[in-house]
Amino acid sequence: MQFRLILSVGLIAACGVPAALLAADDVSGMKLEDLLGVEVQGASRYAQPLAEAPATATVVPAEDIRRFGFRDIGEALQSARGVYTSHDRGYTYLGVRGFSRPGDYNSRILLLVDGARSNDPIYDQAMIGNEAPVDIDWIKRLEFVPGPSSASYGGNALFGIVNAVLWTGADLNGSRVSLDASDGRGRRASLLSGGRSAAGLDWVAGVSTYRRDGDDLYFAEYDAPGVGDGVAHQLDGERYLKAMFKGSWENWRGSATFSRRRKDVPTAYYGTVFDAPGNFVQETQYHVDLAHASTLADALDQQLRVHFGRYAFDGEYPFPATNRDEARADWWSGEWQLTWTGWRNHRLLAGIEARSYVRLEQRNFDLDPRIDYIDDRHRGRTAGLFVQDEWRIAPGWLANLGLRVDSQNTARSIASPRAALIWHPRDDITVKLMGGRAFRAPNDYERHYGDSGATQKGNPDLKPERIRTRELALDYTPTPRLRLGVGHYQNVLRDLIDQETDPADGLLVFRNRDQLSARGWETDFETLLEGGWRVRGSLAWQSITQPGGEAVNSPRRLGKLLVDGPLTALGATLGINLQAVGPRRSLQGSVAGYVTGNLVLRQAQQRRHGQWSLGIYNLGDTRYRDPLGPEVAPIDSLERDGRQWRLRWELEI
Repeated sequence: MQFRLILSVGLIAACGVPAALLAADDVSGMKLEDLLGVEVQGASRYAQPLAEAPATATVVPAEDIRRFGFRDIGEALQSARGVYTSHDRGYTYLGVRGFSRPGDYNSRILLLVDGARSNDPIYDQAMIGNEAPVDIDWIKRLEFVPGPSSASYGGNALFGIVNAVLWTGADLNGSRVSLDASDGRGRRASLLSGGRSAAGLDWVAGVSTYRRDGDDLYFAEYDAPGVGDGVAHQLDGERYLKAMFKGSWENWRGSATFSRRRKDVPTAYYGTVFDAPGNFVQETQYHVDLAHASTLADALDQQLRVHFGRYAFDGEYPFPATNRDEARADWWSGEWQLTWTGWRNHRLLAGIEARSYVRLEQRNFDLDPRIDYIDDRHRGRTAGLFVQDEWRIAPGWLANLGLRVDSQNTARSIASPRAALIWHPRDDITVKLMGGRAFRAPNDYERHYGDSGATQKGNPDLKPERIRTRELALDYTPTPRLRLGVGHYQNVLRDLIDQETDPADGLLVFRNRDQLSARGWETDFETLLEGGWRVRGSLAWQSITQPGGEAVNSPRRLGKLLVDGPLTALGATLGINLQAVGPRRSLQGSVAGYVTGNLVLRQAQQRRHGQWSLGIYNLGDTRYRDPLGPEVAPIDSLERDGRQWRLRWELEI
């Protein structure tokens, strides 16, 4: 039913628009084979056309972010095939090809900002909601590369990588101001400015601030005598401040980002007092990145890169006594990379990467009276050696071979190979056969967090997770205005790290589980219609097999439909984004499937007073739920927001 509805709405949107409203815009007449020439950087550590990347990568450009009104990285990624998100009123979680463990903090996805790792070493988080280290307005394009990427980037790249490529000064050559107003008394302001001087200094700086007071929320699990009426009153507020500077001069480039975000939690984490004020989580992040590129000899280039990161987490939980949770991490990383093109038909890349975690601290204590439950302090280090060869075997044939070996102080060395064979017999056909292995080492939180028997205990004997994948993909462009894609994949995951309740003592603990297998089919299409209208869609069928039954939060079917184009009579563009998600199992039961859609109406061009847009999210006010993890018991699933709106004003100076 859901998929028939999403396809029907798509046909109406694509074919039922009055001809008087259609007009050409910037994509009118553009061939899809030209769009396939768009480059992606994250797949192989250097820029390459999508057709030559050793993965079925998706690129979301800034224009799509604006036209469809994507409010954060997670919403933008959800437009890719086989991807879905869930939310627990604290964080946004990314599901890829049917896998998304509730409460896993996206630790199996690697988030890069201009190619630099942003996952913290305490929780291994890839933050993609408002908690992300960068603002959505700073992103020139968003790259999503599904599949194992440990051969290039080491740990965490189990199910894929996300690379946020930020604007440069030359791209902007001026300033952009935006103001947002949204429901729940939400308000946001952003300033982005950049340029390039005559001396060659390219710079861009940005600052964004956001605040939302939130609404009253009802939870039936807490509607009981002696507990309350089930309403969490004004406990869903959120605010953040983010700042960024990025610059380059000659062969040097660098960036610095800062973000601080606080989110009130209405779901009574870990059995705290329901509807009590002061239940919040807060993250503070700093990232500084510096790189230098140079030519050592003919056909031999090098890049040196150093990175500093700092992460701080603060959470307060109102039990009878207020409990405070703290985590602190400081780390350095260095990378040396060589690229050699002197061997005919080969592009060889090799390098070494090392990270030093100089501070890994976790603390938990009651405030008044002061009682300490955790004071855990560690250091750590990792090192990786990688090599990759892009080999043009013959006309129309390309092979990509990679291998990385990682060593760390918490586990033995792990080798991660990757191979891809790409056949491009004609401009309109690309066939890719891909396979590889990836890993994720247990993080500091999983290994050491234990609060003296209150709610959770650590497990220092955890083993790394490992995944083995195979994938076949076909991309076909039969006409300049139609592109079709289909793919099949198989994944086998061993030693999955999952949180469960130990029946012996009732405490939460992370443990390695048995083998898990997944397989699926993905199809997608894209077509350009007369008058500048564009229609894209995808369907995904996926199945995960594991001991003990069906996987949690794993829909068997996903559907996407995105339609955008100009409304000349209104002087605006229209973007429609529909998502269909099949039923999912929860820890205690199941949640129903759903169809939801967003609509964004945006002025086609900026005028003297700026540019306005209106976004309506969850247009049909659909009531649907996401499965939750054990940390929010007795709540098994959480209802997502109903219909929302956002009014946005932008001005380019």
